[in-house]
Amino acid sequence: RRYNGKALINSVNGKEESMSKIFPLVKKYGGAVVALTLDDDGIPETVEGRVAIAEKIISRAAEYGILPKDIIFDTLAMTISADAKAAQTTLKSLEIIKERFGCHTSLGVSNISFGLPKREAVNSTFFAMALERGLSAAIMNPYAIDMMKVYHAYKALHGLDENCSEYIDFVAGLTETISASAADVKEKVIPGNSDDFNSSLQKAIVKGLREQAGELTRTMLDSTSPLDIIQQEIIPALDIVGKGFEEKHIFLPQLLMSAEAAKGSFEVIKSGFLVGDCNRAIDKFPVVIATVQGDIHDIGKNIVKLILENYGFKVIDLGKDVPAQDIVNAVKEYKAPLCGLSALMTTTVPAMSQTIELLKSEAPWCKVVVGGAVLNKEYADQIGSDKYAKDAMETVRYADSIHL
Repeated sequence: RRYNGKALINSVNGKEESMSKIFPLVKKYGGAVVALTLDDDGIPETVEGRVAIAEKIISRAAEYGILPKDIIFDTLAMTISADAKAAQTTLKSLEIIKERFGCHTSLGVSNISFGLPKREAVNSTFFAMALERGLSAAIMNPYAIDMMKVYHAYKALHGLDENCSEYIDFVAGLTETISASAADVKEKVIPGNSDDFNSSLQKAIVKGLREQAGELTRTMLDSTSPLDIIQQEIIPALDIVGKGFEEKHIFLPQLLMSAEAAKGSFEVIKSGFLVGDCNRAIDKFPVVIATVQGDIHDIGKNIVKLILENYGFKVIDLGKDVPAQDIVNAVKEYKAPLCGLSALMTTTVPAMSQTIELLKSEAPWCKVVVGGAVLNKEYADQIGSDKYAKDAMETVRYADSIHL
């Protein structure tokens, strides 16, 4: 009502609750709307699933007289460090929606590279691939040189820049810097590249070799107690990886591979050799984790779960879009001294705040650690959390610091 021009509403999705709430506003005020290809079942893993949601949204919008030209579809870029097929699924969905329905498209470009080093290279390449498939608009950093190189080059190559004047002006304004010579670069010792390990098992875990870790564990059990394997091999190996991750020598895909390798080792131990003290060594106190109500993102939460389990904590994962009372009930049921809450969307941070308030009221013994892309330490403190964790390893460190 107050906006000068045509407002762009962020956002609608395939949930009936969302469409029935947002589309009347779009119709009434003549706006355009961003549409996310997700529904009550979350984000489809297939191209067909995302296109089907788009078709449903277009059909529902038509009931309100909203034309496809006023719908901007976001086919949701998910990180390739967690799913190798993520980029292709997103791009193919975008291409079909653009061609079949004639709608505009948008993407949060940098989501594709979360957890990887030197993200600019991946972001700019993905941006170029998306533009070729019909990307209309992007959530991106206009001060990122690599991204703007792609943007201006794309316009010039596609005849969208008369006489290449914008490209020439852009290049003229760039200040190129020459990188330091190899002689000036100090050699870094990267965990996992050294052969200085206590054992072959420790090396296999650090390098993320799951099958080899399982086989080595099975062999070691002939001469080493399960408790010693856990305390002297598995946990120290995870500590090496954790330190490398925190120092940015090791990145998210490597962290996940090492966690899976450690999991493979644990599974061999649990399959028939775990008794007495060893049980207590693996099963520390329970930790309840969940993505708060209204939020359907759970990649970060799943990483936290995996790392916590490998450090011996019993994790009760309630999933995503979890009501506050359900989280509190689980904390009370398991007498959990720690609860981890995740939120990736700005609109769901209030739900996190409400959950913390309810936890403090009904389960005051429980510490609360929070994380997610939209959070920082200041906001985490403001909503009453006990700890803000910027990544999975920081969550583990905090859990280890809690003494019962």
